[in-house]
Amino acid sequence: MAPSTAQAFRLHRLEGEIWQLTFDQPGEKVNKLGRAVMMELGDLLPELERRGKSGEMGALVLRSGKKDQFIAGADITLIQSARTADQAADLAAQGQRLLNAWEDLPFPTIAAIQGPCLGGGCEWSLASTAILMANDKSTRIGLPEVMLGIIPGMGGCVRMPRKVGLAQGLDFILSSRMLTADKALRAGLSEGVITAEQFDAQVLAWVKKNLDALKDGRRLAREPKLGGAGGAVGALLEHTPMGRALMLKKARDGVMQRTEGRYPAPLEVIEVLRDNGAAYGERARGDARATQMDREARGFGRCAATDVSKNLISLFFLTEAVKKSTGAGEGAGAATVRQAAVLGAGVMGGGIAQLFADKGLPVRMKDLTPQALATGVQAATKLWQKQVQRKRITPRELQQRLNLIAPVLDFSGFEGANLIVEAVVEKMEVKRAVIGDLEKIVRPECVIASNTSSLSVTKMQHGMEHPGRIAGMHFFNPVHRMPLVEVIRGAETSDAAVATVFALSKQLGKTPIVVKDVPGFLVNRLLTPYLNEAMFLVSEGASIEELDAAIQAFGMPMGPMELIDEVGLDVGEKVSHILHESYGPRMQPCMMNGGVAKAGRLGKKAGKGFYLYENGGKSKRLDPEVYSLLGVQPVRGRVTAEEMVDRCILPMINEASRALAEDVVAGPGEVDLGMIMGTGFPPFRGGLLRYADSLGASKIVERLRDLASRVSSRFEPSPELVAMAERGGSFYSKES
Repeated sequence: MAPSTAQAFRLHRLEGEIWQLTFDQPGEKVNKLGRAVMMELGDLLPELERRGKSGEMGALVLRSGKKDQFIAGADITLIQSARTADQAADLAAQGQRLLNAWEDLPFPTIAAIQGPCLGGGCEWSLASTAILMANDKSTRIGLPEVMLGIIPGMGGCVRMPRKVGLAQGLDFILSSRMLTADKALRAGLSEGVITAEQFDAQVLAWVKKNLDALKDGRRLAREPKLGGAGGAVGALLEHTPMGRALMLKKARDGVMQRTEGRYPAPLEVIEVLRDNGAAYGERARGDARATQMDREARGFGRCAATDVSKNLISLFFLTEAVKKSTGAGEGAGAATVRQAAVLGAGVMGGGIAQLFADKGLPVRMKDLTPQALATGVQAATKLWQKQVQRKRITPRELQQRLNLIAPVLDFSGFEGANLIVEAVVEKMEVKRAVIGDLEKIVRPECVIASNTSSLSVTKMQHGMEHPGRIAGMHFFNPVHRMPLVEVIRGAETSDAAVATVFALSKQLGKTPIVVKDVPGFLVNRLLTPYLNEAMFLVSEGASIEELDAAIQAFGMPMGPMELIDEVGLDVGEKVSHILHESYGPRMQPCMMNGGVAKAGRLGKKAGKGFYLYENGGKSKRLDPEVYSLLGVQPVRGRVTAEEMVDRCILPMINEASRALAEDVVAGPGEVDLGMIMGTGFPPFRGGLLRYADSLGASKIVERLRDLASRVSSRFEPSPELVAMAERGGSFYSKES
C-alpha cells in the first residue's frame, strides 16, 4: 500500500500531560473511516504509544474538527467493493487491529462526541477509555450496521455487550437505535454528558477531574440494568450461561418474527454474541480478544458478501443522494418554509398539519366547520399521546407542538404562509376553485402544493395567475408512517417551487422523489396493475389467503388483497378506472372489485372488505361470505405461489420500463425508492428494478410472453423491455 497523504489528524497539547487528537478529514463534510484515514491512523499509533511510554502524554482526547459532526462511520464504498466473504473479513480485521492498538495505548483515551457518532465511530469510541457526549440535538451514538445488511465489524459486537450488558447490547445492535447523550448515560454507555456551550473547555475540566480514576481503570459509567431490567433477576440472566442462552433465544425469536429470516445480519449478530460468550464485564484482552475479534470479522465477511447487503447498501446510497439533491438541478433556490398552512382537516389534511407541527413548523389548518377542525386536532393529539406513552416526548412537549396548529374557519393568517398544502376532496373543480381563492390572498412567492393522488397538476395550473408556484405534494397514508412524498412537476411548475417542496419534504423527515405529471404519477401507476392482477387471480379461483401469503413470502409487508382493504375499495375503484382510461387495456380493472365496493365492503375503514376487521382494526380474519359475493369458489393450489408472484410483480416491472422511457422519474433509483418507501417493496431485494436486474431482462420478457399467451394480452412486454433483453442490458447498466 502507498503511504497515506490524507492528513486527517492533528495532534496538540491541551494542558500538561493531556493532549487532543483532532479528526478532520479534508474535502469531506463528515469524517469517515476510509482506507487513507485508517492508514494515517496506523502510522500515528506508534507515535502515540512512544509519547505515552515516555511520560509526555498522560491522556488523549479524541475530537472532531467538523462542526456538529463526529464520525459518520466507515466508508461504505470499501464494504461495497468487497466481493467475497474473505475480502470483507480481512477489511474488518484491519479495522479491528487499529482499534485494538488504540485500546492498548498506555494512557486513557476519551472520545469527546459532538454530533452523530455512528458505526465505526461508535466502535472507536467503545475502544476508548471513556465516552463524553454533548447534550445538543445533533449528538447521537449508535451501531446502524444491520440496516446495511452487515454486523459491527470493528469490535462493536465484542465491546458493546461488555460495557452495557448483553440485553442492552443486543437491543442497541439489532435495533440500530441512535441514543441521545442522556440515554447513553443512563444505559452506562457513556461516562458523562457535557453541555454544548464551551464544550472543549468543559471536556478538559472533566478529564482533569477524573484523570486518576481513568488511569486506575475504574468504571465511571453507570452500572447498566443487566438483563434489561436490573436487579437480582437481571444479574442472574446476564451472569449465567442458561440466562444468556435464554436472552439470545428470545432475541432470535423476535428477529424471526419480524424478518422471517430474510435478513442474515441480525441472526449473525446473535450467533457471534453466542459464540463469543458475550456478557457484561471487563474488557477482553490478549488471546481471548483475538479469538472474539476473529469470530466477529468472519461474521462480518459472511454478511457483507450477501446480495441482501449489496442491495441494502445500494438503497443507502439512493437515500444519501436524495439528501444532497435539490430535486430541480443545481442553482434551483428553495425557499425556507417558516410558516405553513393546510386546507382540509380530514385524514390527510390533519395528518399533514400534525407532521408540520411535529417538526416545529407553525401551521394554520382550515376547514369549513368547527366539527371538522376538531376532528383534525383530535387526530393529531392522539398521535402525540402515543409518543408520550412510549416516552419519546413529554406531556409538555405534546402541548407545545399542539399549540403550533391554529385551526381556522377562514383564510386569516394565510397571507404570511410560505407554503400551503391543499388537501381538499379529490375533485378537479373543487381543487381549482380553492387554488383560485388562495391566489387572491397569498403572496406571489408562496408555493401552493396539492396533495393529490390522481389529478393532473398541469390542469390545476390552467388559468391561474402564477402557475409556476403550483406543484403536487403527494403524501401517502398514513402520513406519519409512510416515508415517501411524490413531488409532482406540472407543465409550468418552476424549479424554485419544486426545490421548495423537495426541501420541505426532507425537513419533515420524508424521502421525496420528483415525478412528471402523468396519470397515477409513479407509485399508483405501478401499483395499479399489481392490485388489478390480484383481483383477476381471485376471480379465477385463487384463494385470497394463499395469494396474500405468497406475496408476503416474496417479502411485501402485506398481501395485495389486504392492501386493497387498507387503501379502500372505493378509492382503488376510482383510481383504477382513471388509469384504465389513460393507459388502455393493460390497466383494465377486474369487474369484481366494483361489486364488493357496492356491497358496502369498503375495506378496513368500514370494518370489512375482503377481510373482517375487529378490535379497532388490530385483528383481521377472512370472511368466507366474500367468495359468495364475488361469485367464485376458490380451489387451494389452483395457482402456484410462483405464478402468483410473477403475475403480480412482473406487470409492475413492465410498467416501470414504460415510465422510465417517458422520463416520469430521473432513473431506476427513483423507481426503487418510490416502491420501497411508498409500497413497502422488500428492501432486501433492493427495490423493484434491482429485483428485475437480478432476474434478467430476457427471463422477464420470456415469462411475460408466456403469461400473455396463456392468460391475457395485458402481459405483453413493453418495447423498451424487449429492446433491453435483446441487447443484454439492465435497468442499472449504462448501456440500457
